[in-house]
Amino acid sequence: MDGLTFIVEIVKAVAWPAAAVLLGSLFRKQLADLSKALTKGKFGSLEFEFARRVADVAASVPDLPSSSVSPTTIGHAAVNPRGAILEAWLAVEEQAITLALSRNLVQPTARRYPLGAIQGIAKSGLLSPNHVLALSELQQLRNRATHDPDFSPDTDAVVSYVQLANDLTNELRKLTPPGSDV
Repeated sequence: MDGLTFIVEIVKAVAWPAAAVLLGSLFRKQLADLSKALTKGKFGSLEFEFARRVADVAASVPDLPSSSVSPTTIGHAAVNPRGAILEAWLAVEEQAITLALSRNLVQPTARRYPLGAIQGIAKSGLLSPNHVLALSELQQLRNRATHDPDFSPDTDAVVSYVQLANDLTNELRKLTPPGSDV
């Protein structure tokens, strides 16, 4: 191989990567805006859709008092994201059932039907429509975490989910009459 052929081969090998880097740097702002608009996708172990939906739910309930999340919860979310999500959702369901039973919004058999308790609370008007929608969204996200074999969200999104679920549990607890251990 002579010197000229060698240079041509190097230019051919570097042309596409160099063009990609050049275009990336020229359109850096537009690419950053585009990445914020992504609603579904995977990059390694990150999943955009779950994180985006959790952020949307949080934005839909700005009036919900926010609690802090313990370091133990953060560690649990990192090690076992499905378990953290399921635990948080079960606390929401349990409190919804307690509230619905204490207000006679459902039949006593509701212990076996948490969705009926949530529907009873929604129909009663005890919660704002945004809070009811947040409950529904969190339930759908929990379903996804439980049943999707490819579920692998970012730890921050799981922590946000747990925090939202805790905040909704606390909101339901506030609406439950004192001494209502049904």
